[in-house]
Amino acid sequence: MVNNMLSTFHELVTDDPHSPLNFRNVFRDELYRLSLIESLGEDVNSVYVDEFGRDVSKEEMYIATVEGMMKCAIEIDWRDFFPYLSWVPNRSYEARVFSAIGRKNAVMRALVKQQKERIARGEARKSYLDFLLAESELTDDEQLTLLVWEVLVESADTTLVTAEWAMYELAKNPDKQARQLLFFLTPRARTRERLYQEIREVCGDETVTEEHLPRLPYLNAVFHETLRRHSAVTLLPPRFIHEDTVLAGYDVPANTEVVVNVYACNMNKEEWDSPEEWAPERFLDGRFEAASMHKTLAFGGGRRTCAGARQATTIACTAMARFVQEFTWRLREGDEDKVDTVQLTSYKLHPLQVHLTPREKN
Repeated sequence: MVNNMLSTFHELVTDDPHSPLNFRNVFRDELYRLSLIESLGEDVNSVYVDEFGRDVSKEEMYIATVEGMMKCAIEIDWRDFFPYLSWVPNRSYEARVFSAIGRKNAVMRALVKQQKERIARGEARKSYLDFLLAESELTDDEQLTLLVWEVLVESADTTLVTAEWAMYELAKNPDKQARQLLFFLTPRARTRERLYQEIREVCGDETVTEEHLPRLPYLNAVFHETLRRHSAVTLLPPRFIHEDTVLAGYDVPANTEVVVNVYACNMNKEEWDSPEEWAPERFLDGRFEAASMHKTLAFGGGRRTCAGARQATTIACTAMARFVQEFTWRLREGDEDKVDTVQLTSYKLHPLQVHLTPREKN
């Protein structure tokens, strides 16, 4: 996946070295391709959908299975704020939600059907769908389709969001990419490890692989600081309180729904020094042990912790390291303060536009 992205970056830079390139388009396409292979067993460029009566392209598949559902998740039903009026119809809301869910279900049924035909031909592969059909006693097609969709959407969304914000910050802060002993930097700033130097010291001329990740503490700090400053999910899904309990000194009665405001937690000045600043160094000053890194709540916690945390970390960190190892990054002029977000998972409102310069090979 990373090799494909780097090849595309090199082609775009060669074709037009003076124009910025759209990072999101390249990363999104390759990540979705990987997600399809993991969940279904192969990269699917198009699929015939019975309900639509036509073939659906990969772009349409992405919109139906990922982007459309992320937009659907933040649709607001005013009846939630006035429970005593819950009996009043809200047809426009229901039409939007049911339409999005219907498109997603139709595309997923077509994808699962196509892969079942592959498996029936004896072409078994290592994928989540193959595993479910071979190892589980699941016979409900609707449940099977839902489980496969969950893996697809969870693999293709938040990892993209985090990687884009990380590369935005690295492009915005070139001193975080490489140690620059500039006269105006403080002594502490001059001696801080920078990502490219760390990669050079650990990997030399070798290509960064996931085996190198435990030996790249600054890369790890960049990743966790991005999770803190740009939480992919700013509000955790509601938790239901089953019994009376005391939480942080507050009495919480049973049958209460609790929503954790992750953004507020990560911007709390009592917990974080200068929380509005993106500063990976905060994770390198000795105050945070490995377990403390997860106080950002990026992957939830306890029994409800994210099952894909290791995969997301590996993909994002390996990609970030390879990107910095291969290119120097610079933001498009005027984009330094474009930090607005959209959708449920904190997408940048303005896709990352960057100038890339290939590094000289040593």
